[in-house]
Amino acid sequence: MKIAIVGGGPRGLSIFERIVEWSREEQVIQITMFDPYGPGGKVWREDQPLSLLMNSVASHVTLFTDETLSTKGPVAKGPNLYEWAQSEATEFIKKHNFENRTILLEECENLGPNDHCSRVFYGLYQKWFYEYVQTRMTEQTSVKFFKDTVRAVKMQEDKFLVYTKAVETTVDTVILALGHQENELIGNEKELAAFASDHRLFYSSPKNAADAYLEAITENTPVLIRGLGLVFYDYLTLLTSDRGGEFREKEGELIYFPSGKEPKIIAGSSRGIPYHARGVNQKGYGEEYQPRFLKEKSLNKFKRKGNFSAEQFFELLKKEIEFAYYSALIAAKYPNVNQPRFNEEFIRTRGADTILEKYGIHKKEFWDWSAIQCPDQNVGDEDSFQKFIIDYLNWDFKEAKKGTISGPFAAALDSLKDLRDEVRFMQDHELFSNDEYKTWLWDWFTPLNAFLSIGPPVERTAELKALINAGVVTLLGPKMQVTTEADWFVGFSKKYPLQKFKTHFLIEARLPKIANQFSLNPLVQQLLRDQTASLHQVKLGSGDVYYTGALLVDAKTNQIQSKAGKVITGLFCYGIPTEGVHWLTATTSRPGTDPWNLREADLIARNIFEGKIKTKENNDM
Repeated sequence: MKIAIVGGGPRGLSIFERIVEWSREEQVIQITMFDPYGPGGKVWREDQPLSLLMNSVASHVTLFTDETLSTKGPVAKGPNLYEWAQSEATEFIKKHNFENRTILLEECENLGPNDHCSRVFYGLYQKWFYEYVQTRMTEQTSVKFFKDTVRAVKMQEDKFLVYTKAVETTVDTVILALGHQENELIGNEKELAAFASDHRLFYSSPKNAADAYLEAITENTPVLIRGLGLVFYDYLTLLTSDRGGEFREKEGELIYFPSGKEPKIIAGSSRGIPYHARGVNQKGYGEEYQPRFLKEKSLNKFKRKGNFSAEQFFELLKKEIEFAYYSALIAAKYPNVNQPRFNEEFIRTRGADTILEKYGIHKKEFWDWSAIQCPDQNVGDEDSFQKFIIDYLNWDFKEAKKGTISGPFAAALDSLKDLRDEVRFMQDHELFSNDEYKTWLWDWFTPLNAFLSIGPPVERTAELKALINAGVVTLLGPKMQVTTEADWFVGFSKKYPLQKFKTHFLIEARLPKIANQFSLNPLVQQLLRDQTASLHQVKLGSGDVYYTGALLVDAKTNQIQSKAGKVITGLFCYGIPTEGVHWLTATTSRPGTDPWNLREADLIARNIFEGKIKTKENNDM
């Protein structure tokens, strides 16, 4: 059997490992992998700044399955990223002639289980993993890795022809494990790029910050950055401390000392508030928040009913987050409260205010969803916004430092990460209407979830505050607008329209959207052009069609569906290009939690070797 895997990042490597473990009874298995950047792929490549960090802690990152794997595939345990740093990493780094080898060995020495390592370091773990999996192969199994881009996959009877510029191979099965793809610019982005070209300005389209050409941005020059999520923090690092500035702690406060080479950074976004800092991790192996309102029994009840209102579901999800908050709050500040009794009454009344009052919770400590979604809702003029944002970042930093178990706010936000499978259950079983799917899941919850739970390491929040205090960074406020005027980009907040900033430099601080219809990846373009693949769409009640941007795959098997609606046996795609059919596909795999990415990889491998999927009794929950 011949298998091609397109993509050498974490998902490509995971499917490689699953195939090796599932293939022990097979006679001959020939695996061919393709990625122009080699094992680890582009995002985790070696030649990028070591200052760019993962946003998951080292002990919460793995490529190995463990006893929690619920898809019943063969379990093959191995070290998580932190354990690898403690055991195999030093020898592996010394054995290879990696760039910055001395610094990487120092990182290996100093990395703690709850630290955020460099992306380069995680890339080395993936390179080691690729070598390690080969030691698990039988004599009948082989692998070749081509540092090349697959440009086409053509069907030929029951085989597939896989083409790069240099290689042509025939295989029985193809698995696409592609990451984020650059897209053709459309709409406002296309207009701004054209304006920049016509007026000799600098415009950086959505991309990984490590791929941006920042040398053109000179010292003391104003630069507009649109986006306040993870990519924004990467740009901050690259344009400040990576240019020689220093962060130093003075009397418990982080202070930034500029090098003089920094630009003047003006940043904003639609919400206008930077993503929340990650709470300092206090959760051990497999330790997760356990749902009270969305237990498996309740989910199966929704499933038997055949539908369940998205509004009701997300109301219950909110109650889970509130429960996590109040549980930690009582443990921290209300020692006289009988917590088991409080828990029972909170669950029974779905968190009624009367229960909070009964147990003496101070009104100022009530969880307020309105303030959570719009933290600046009571802020008035522009001067007060700058004061507000400093106070807000200071508060956010302190709350995150309290930890993901003992810190009430951090515990609440971290519970969202542990409730992802409950959201996926509703999507997988199509329990929302199409309109609810768009309005509630994609338009409302997904961006809110990112804002609350997919933020940067806590130190980045302290750095942002220091940069604002040093006058290097200015945050605009909510509803950021970018217009053009003469030979300038102009940025401002709709809430404070009189304060405008003119610049020749504009950076879109976000990754490209999952929009396969606009992908510049030649393989995606070819598959859509040949109608071998098609786009996922949902028909709304209005009669309009909503394109999620995902490649259409069978949700249970991840096999691609053609334009004609036929499932292409043996042609799989999983992970990021399927965002829309699936939800939150870019997450890392955390040990001891039956991680979604590893389940999907295991099911694909099972399909290949058994020719069918056997879903687990509790429907992959």
